Amino acid sequence: MAKTYSDELMSVGVDIGKDIFHLVGFDHDGHLVLRKKIKRLALVATFKDLARLLWS
Repeated sequence: MAKTYSDELMSVGVDIGKDIFHLVGFDHDGHLVLRKKIKRLALVATFKDLARLLWS
């Protein structure tokens, strides 16, 4: 998996659970470049961090 997502992340999927969400990200070729397990309360902060990485 990639250490930085800025050049590789094309799409993000979210598996919604009761308390834990699983994020997966794929590159342009459909390869997995992000896999992260987060708590429900951290979802907004996690997407803000991803946006900062992608558009900085």
